[in-house]
Amino acid sequence: MKQDYTMYIYKADRRTKTGERLVSTTVWTDRTAEGMKREINGLYWIYLPKDGYRFECVPSTKTVTNLMTGQPIQIAHDTPRACDPSSELYWSM
Repeated sequence: MKQDYTMYIYKADRRTKTGERLVSTTVWTDRTAEGMKREINGLYWIYLPKDGYRFECVPSTKTVTNLMTGQPIQIAHDTPRACDPSSELYWSM
């Protein structure tokens, strides 16, 4: 199934609390999971894991069920809980 993916590239950095910093964020449109694996494999020669780089690839949207209407809706994968219509927090504010 083709969909949009967001790829994050992190690099190890001991100066930060988490131990890594975000280097790049890229949105890939109309791709399959296998296509994204090929893209990541193509980038390994630029961002070497031995140099501290890490890839994270997630679908850009997710389907949730609206708590009030019961209908499925698409939201961004990084939507905060307070802005997610499938949570009680959204409807109690």
